[in-house]
Amino acid sequence: MGVNRYLMVAGAVLLMAAGSADAGGDNAASEDRLRLDQQTYGLLRYEWGQYAHLNDITMLRGDVTCDGREDRVLGWLDRDSPEGLFYRVMLATDAVGKDEAFSVLGDIAAMSVSLPADRKGAVHMEASEPLLCSRGELPEVTITLEPHTKAETVALTGIDGACSTAIRLDDGLCDSIRLFWLRRPVGRPVDGERFVLHRN
Repeated sequence: MGVNRYLMVAGAVLLMAAGSADAGGDNAASEDRLRLDQQTYGLLRYEWGQYAHLNDITMLRGDVTCDGREDRVLGWLDRDSPEGLFYRVMLATDAVGKDEAFSVLGDIAAMSVSLPADRKGAVHMEASEPLLCSRGELPEVTITLEPHTKAETVALTGIDGACSTAIRLDDGLCDSIRLFWLRRPVGRPVDGERFVLHRN
């Protein structure tokens, strides 16, 4: 679902909640959710620029960073980069600070991943081959959130500190790609990767 359509739906929910006399708590929650959606929209403009058309973007909600709070995950096939074809994934979350985030707006910060979807993009990212496959010129990518148990997550990633909800990408041809968020111990320096990529 595009972000613009998603915001329209959220706004409709907000109006319905406001019309209920006993929906004060739900109304406040809807307002907060809409505010964070709007901040996410602003962040995607910082990250992806004017060529990221809203109708081409998928937006999901879920706790990817395993902190008990709702994150926002956006996916977009970037066909306008001079470096090649890429599928972009942006995580909008309050689980990272300004020193680590790519960009910050309001209460949330953006962390992004770019996956090469053609040979030119793979060369640019010094990858041996594209990570996404296609029957024609463009891959048909679906993005979903996929929950796992802790044991499954450790088995898939080989890491004990990865969160159990994966961002899953499927193109219908090659093996699925999963991105797991890697928790960072309190006090650990801000360095290294935050996403663990798994493919099967």
